[in-house]
Amino acid sequence: MVKEILLTLFYLFFFNFLIYRFTRFQFRNFKPVITHIIFNLKFLVGILIWCIYTFYYKGVQNNDVHKFYTDALVLRNVANENPQAFITLLYKNDAALSEYTAPMKNWVRNFDEAPFNENQTIIRLNAVLMFVSLKTYFVHILFFCFLSLIGWLLLTNSILSFTDEKNSILALPVLLLPSVLFWTSGVMKEPLLVLGLGLLISGILDFGFRNTDLKTGVKILIGFLVILLTKFFVLACLLPAVVAFLLFPKNENPVFVWSKYLVVTVVMLLVAFNIHSLVPRINLLQMLVNKQTNSIKEAEYFKAGSRIEIPALKNNVVSILKTAVLGIWNTLFRPYVWETKNVMMLMSAAENIIVLTFLIGFISASNWSDPKNINLFLLLTTFSLSYFALVGMCTPVLGNLVRYRTPLLPIFLFAFIIKVSPKAVADSLSFVLRK
Repeated sequence: MVKEILLTLFYLFFFNFLIYRFTRFQFRNFKPVITHIIFNLKFLVGILIWCIYTFYYKGVQNNDVHKFYTDALVLRNVANENPQAFITLLYKNDAALSEYTAPMKNWVRNFDEAPFNENQTIIRLNAVLMFVSLKTYFVHILFFCFLSLIGWLLLTNSILSFTDEKNSILALPVLLLPSVLFWTSGVMKEPLLVLGLGLLISGILDFGFRNTDLKTGVKILIGFLVILLTKFFVLACLLPAVVAFLLFPKNENPVFVWSKYLVVTVVMLLVAFNIHSLVPRINLLQMLVNKQTNSIKEAEYFKAGSRIEIPALKNNVVSILKTAVLGIWNTLFRPYVWETKNVMMLMSAAENIIVLTFLIGFISASNWSDPKNINLFLLLTTFSLSYFALVGMCTPVLGNLVRYRTPLLPIFLFAFIIKVSPKAVADSLSFVLRK
């Protein structure tokens, strides 16, 4: 126990030193202490997550907080028994090595049509981290918190660089939303997804507006790979928005910008919904139906307490589009207060009211007659709403909805922050900004 405490304190000091020493690990517009506060708060929340899913929700084999780490212990031990097998399993699932993967409960998924098994990505990452963590769980929390911090830094610094620095103040309450803090501070997939989004989106913004150097290309490539191996369908939601964004990115004529997003989205949806005519084995409509069906079966199997009824998807465009609108609403604003059954759901319902208040406040404080940043605004909102629609269509559990939306919720709200008039931001809050 003493060894684990000392090792955790060492890495806590190490990451705080990195934040203190290197400005690249700090929020650009905030005083350095703000970055320290957010990182250390995330670590405390990570410990809280561990406590909740260890002592309150005791089914450790079924929750992500423990199951990936437990399987990673098995994979790490393979390195001692057969180093070559361990190296092979780090980059592919070799059937010939099933004797080593069989003890892992989550290496193979029951319901999965993804090109990559995202469970294996998190298991592999945890197994590699064990070489430096010495199997100390709280060190893993620190690493995952730091990865998500880098993602939020990249997103905040890149997106809000296009607006007045005072608007950056509005990013703080967004990043400190309870669900954003909670679900991106544990040993789970979300911190890795946030890192991938930070790398990819900041790289895309650099490519579209600033430069196309090697650094930009590396960020885009690494971000793409991280998301591909963590939640590949996020890339499918991002693709139409990026294509529209990169078409004449510096043209801020509102009519032109809105038109290009509409045309690109419609064309790419037509291609996506009919791609099976060209490649019969890829039927995206049926994949959505299967995804929803599997999610409902999974919710029933685990007897999810916050399960809700969602319209059954059919293999046709009309069904998908109708359900997409409801999916966006469910993702952003449910659970309602009257649907809550425990403290965590009550907090989620309260947060939804806060999110709605933020949206109303940001929209009312914006100068919509100013065309500035309209291309960036539509990039972020088109991407976010596509993701919310997909998640809402396929997720019948309110607890999962709240969790799944967290990596994209700040991005969605940042889109409105960049349109807010700086005069609407209270000068009394400027004490957190760099001078």
